[in-house]
Amino acid sequence: MAENDVRSLLSRMFVAQLLAFGVAVLPFAYVLSLLLELPREASWVHLVNAPVLILVFGVSLPYLLLRASVASALARQADDMPGQRLSRILRLPRQLELSLLACYLVGVGLYVGWPTAVYRTTSASSAVLAVLCFGFLALLTAIPQYVVFQRALHPVALEAFRTDPAARPIGGGPLWPRLSWYLPYAFAIFVLSAVVNAGTVIGKGAGRIFDGKLAQIPQGLTGAQVVELSRRGADGIGPAILLPAGILCAYLLVVAAYSGWVLARHLRQGAQAVQVAITALASGKPVLPSWVTTDELGDLSRETAGAFEQLKNFSLTLKESAQMLGESAEELGVSNSKQNEVLSLQAAALQQTQVTAQEIKQTSLLASQKAEGVLAQTERADEISRSGEAAIEKSLSGLKDIQQQVNDMATRIKALDERARQIANITTTVKDLADQSNMLALNAAIEAVRSGEHGKGFGVVAREIRNLADQSIQATNHVREILQDIQQAIRTTVSITEKGSEKVESSLAQVRAFGDNIRQLSSIVRDNAAAVRQISAAVTQQNAGIGQIFQAVNDLTKMMDDTMQRLRATDGATALVRTVAEKVSGFVGTYGWQDLGSPAPSPVHKRSSTEKP
Repeated sequence: MAENDVRSLLSRMFVAQLLAFGVAVLPFAYVLSLLLELPREASWVHLVNAPVLILVFGVSLPYLLLRASVASALARQADDMPGQRLSRILRLPRQLELSLLACYLVGVGLYVGWPTAVYRTTSASSAVLAVLCFGFLALLTAIPQYVVFQRALHPVALEAFRTDPAARPIGGGPLWPRLSWYLPYAFAIFVLSAVVNAGTVIGKGAGRIFDGKLAQIPQGLTGAQVVELSRRGADGIGPAILLPAGILCAYLLVVAAYSGWVLARHLRQGAQAVQVAITALASGKPVLPSWVTTDELGDLSRETAGAFEQLKNFSLTLKESAQMLGESAEELGVSNSKQNEVLSLQAAALQQTQVTAQEIKQTSLLASQKAEGVLAQTERADEISRSGEAAIEKSLSGLKDIQQQVNDMATRIKALDERARQIANITTTVKDLADQSNMLALNAAIEAVRSGEHGKGFGVVAREIRNLADQSIQATNHVREILQDIQQAIRTTVSITEKGSEKVESSLAQVRAFGDNIRQLSSIVRDNAAAVRQISAAVTQQNAGIGQIFQAVNDLTKMMDDTMQRLRATDGATALVRTVAEKVSGFVGTYGWQDLGSPAPSPVHKRSSTEKP
């Protein structure tokens, strides 16, 4: 807060204090004149007490007290908790009221006390009564003073409240006025002030007049005369006492009425501040209520401010939510459009899938039929392969028999070849014998020639033997040639037999290989038959699965149609949500929540030209 503002605040509060003090001193001067009975030579006491004590305890000390209290309350302390500075500011008016009252009572006590102690003309009870009379007068005049203090500090308190609207000031007791007890307290102060001061005026005034009347009674009168004179004197006391007492009561009534009017106006200003805030809220330009006090209206104002703050947060959140809802509606609309396009493509794809599924179903049915035909042919091939395998086994057995016969033939041919060699050996032996016979026949012929006539017969025999030997040689040669031809034929037969055996062996190996191939082919055919059976079963299952797929595609097509209908309904709901979001945004946008921190124009800041502090 600026220094000039602090000075203006102190000046305003000091003027209000002086006025309240002066309003209390005026009737108290008359009451004090009745209570403080000083001799004539002590009249200077009033001339000294009045200016000195009034200047010290009515002007100087109150100013210093105001200055120190205001500075302490307005100071921003480092260890202040939220709302603690605001609590000090709100507690300050009542604190100043009681502090100034204590200062006044000390001054009045000194004003009355030391002359009473020095001159012994005034009783201690009168001194205490004087202090009580001024105390009640000061309390009565402090009511409008309290209101003025509160109004002077209100801008500072409001600024502190605006700094932290969430903070709540905490206080209680006599320094924290509440309407529930302050209004009865003000009425009780007025009643007690009227009773004490009017009673003092009446009692002391009547006592003085009665003492003066008694002093005028001559000596030597009888008791009846004294009573009669006293009764006549008492008849004259009433008019002399009631007039000042009535004036004092009227004065106190005026002060009380002014205090009541100030309090009522103060309460009205608080109610108007709350009303202005509520009206601003209704008009769409909400502002916080510009009212911060310790009473119930202050609580209402703070709770209203808290409600406005929550309503502000709620409205801003609602606005953001509406904007987000609008954006979501736009995105949902775009998404729905894209989804509509995608679903349209999916619907077309489903139709094609449905057609393709129908074609696949027909193809699968045809494949199932073909698989059954292939299975039948495979089973026929399996039977043929089994028959071929049996024929191969028979052929293999026959070839083995042929091989055995060929081997036996080869053995016999070899035996025949051996016999032919033996015959050849015998032929050689016969040839040798024929050669020897020929040589012997030749030798015999030679010997027959030598013998002459005696040897002619032996020569004939020798010639015959020689012829026979020659024939034997020729036959032997011829047999040898035949044997050679036979051996050559045998060798050829052996060679052919060996080749035949090799061919039979090769054919047997080929037959065995062919048999193995037939067996493998038979195994493959059997495996193929099993595979074809599995294929047939799989094709059958596939046919059933394709039927289910076809049914699922039909169901999916129906669901797609339902989805398209719901999507159209969603488009309508999206448009409705977009409209609602625009309405909510427009509704919230009419409220100027950004200006909520600015206080509403408060009646507290307005003063009429005739208003007194």
